[in-house]
Amino acid sequence: MKNLIVYSSKGGNTKKLAEEMFKQLPEDKDIAPVSKAPAPDNYDVVCVGFWLKGGQPDPAAQEYLKNCTGKIFLFATHGAAPGSNLAKMALNKAGELAAKATVIGSFSCQGEVSEKMMETAANKDPQPPWLADAPAAKGHPNTSDFMELSDALIAAGLKTKAEKSTGSMLS
Repeated sequence: MKNLIVYSSKGGNTKKLAEEMFKQLPEDKDIAPVSKAPAPDNYDVVCVGFWLKGGQPDPAAQEYLKNCTGKIFLFATHGAAPGSNLAKMALNKAGELAAKATVIGSFSCQGEVSEKMMETAANKDPQPPWLADAPAAKGHPNTSDFMELSDALIAAGLKTKAEKSTGSMLS
């Protein structure tokens, strides 16, 4: 199976997830930023990652998603709380944009928001809904997020569960 990981990253958070995904996927794979991404049609599965702008995938990711066919796995980083409606709505919007594709799985987690971005958002009226959650995003994505990503990749059938050692030795 040949996989393609495409990502759009403004602050580096989605790129971190994409690089972790690249490490975890066992199959033949390629990785590229959305600005240099190849056409999705030569791959069995295309994993598309994005950051949120206005509660939706960023514009570059939106354009790429419109060209996806076949199987896709969606992943995103955001300042909103994990599992928030904002994050769920963004993943749903991504699936709608990729109307010619079949979504086989998804994952999202918080991504650290820069102080400058938080200051800009704090001065907006009304303030964006994710702003109150953004301080908790500091240090994300982290090891815990990567473990949850692994579970999402297993659930989507993109990797197999690692065998756990029993600790016994043959003599």
